Amino acid sequence: MKDSELWRYVTRNVTPYRPQRHPTPEPAAPSREEMRAAPKPEPDFFAPSPPPAKRAPAPLRLGAITAMDKRTGQRFKRGDMTVDGRIDLHGMTVEQAHGALIGFIRRLHAHGARCVVVVTGKGERGGGKIRRETPEWLNRPDLRPLILAVTEARQHHGGAGALYVMLKRIRE
Repeated sequence: MKDSELWRYVTRNVTPYRPQRHPTPEPAAPSREEMRAAPKPEPDFFAPSPPPAKRAPAPLRLGAITAMDKRTGQRFKRGDMTVDGRIDLHGMTVEQAHGALIGFIRRLHAHGARCVVVVTGKGERGGGKIRRETPEWLNRPDLRPLILAVTEARQHHGGAGALYVMLKRIRE
């Protein structure tokens, strides 16, 4: 059997495709009752999964260095890291100090600073309000994502009246 004879034999019952010349009218939108009664679609297992939701970082604890490698953590606690910035909150009201701290942390983080010193002062008899509230300010949702760790400063940077704050790196 020749190819042409074989092809005629195979295609003898085939009708050519002719698209409709008149478009069919759009079906009416289903009613609410029909939508409620309709079966729910099966999940598409091959659809891309949504990006993971970002969880809020764990609260900072003074002196906790678990978020960094051991060597960097030791250098940070000993005060052996290069200080990229320093802010002194002495003589400010609580509101002024809070605003100044937020601006300082955001600005230095944006410029890629890593280790900064925040001088709070000890207050009268060691009970200063700014000193007490600074760790709470650093844990607020507007600053916490920028901060890796906080620890008390060494004596040459202010001792008990100052804090080292390690800022996170900016990831592209």
